[in-house]
Amino acid sequence: MRWVLGALVLVAAGAMVVKAIIKVNAPASEKAAAGFAALPTKGQTPVPEASTLATMKGPAGTKAIKTIGALSELNAVAADMDAVFVFVPGKNEAANKSPAELIQAAVRTIEAQAKNKVGIFTLKMDSPDYGQITAQLALPGVLAMVKGRGMVPVPWEITEQKLIQAFVAASNGGSCGAGGCGPAGCCN
Repeated sequence: MRWVLGALVLVAAGAMVVKAIIKVNAPASEKAAAGFAALPTKGQTPVPEASTLATMKGPAGTKAIKTIGALSELNAVAADMDAVFVFVPGKNEAANKSPAELIQAAVRTIEAQAKNKVGIFTLKMDSPDYGQITAQLALPGVLAMVKGRGMVPVPWEITEQKLIQAFVAASNGGSCGAGGCGPAGCCN
């Protein structure tokens, strides 16, 4: 009888260990990968349409840059994408020159090597998110966002290398996490 009870206790303990190991090694839940990180909003409803700002001239594989009114729109307009770069323009004329060629080059590199589908967007200056972002990011800047992962800023001096590094950081959870930038800020 002792052998039977001892065996049952060992089997139960083994099952609990296996369950704990599986739980730790399980992939992230589908709920976490549901969408892009967004800034906390007050009563804002997302607008699911984005208008095309411009299609940049360049080599084959060049993507259209779309304008969005809020980061929360990305879940609708970029639903088929794995990641996005969101250009946040500065308020003065010199800062408003989009680093489109650099972003396009980074997107081509990422899509070729990481096999991810990446989109490019510009955030409108009259967006409710614009004020929150400008408080945390030197402008002009770019936000690298990976669906279900994180958001990493690339401030001021934007280079292809910095964009790719931000994508990698956002892929690994980034500095903001799936909840977006909070009131305390994380895009420093």
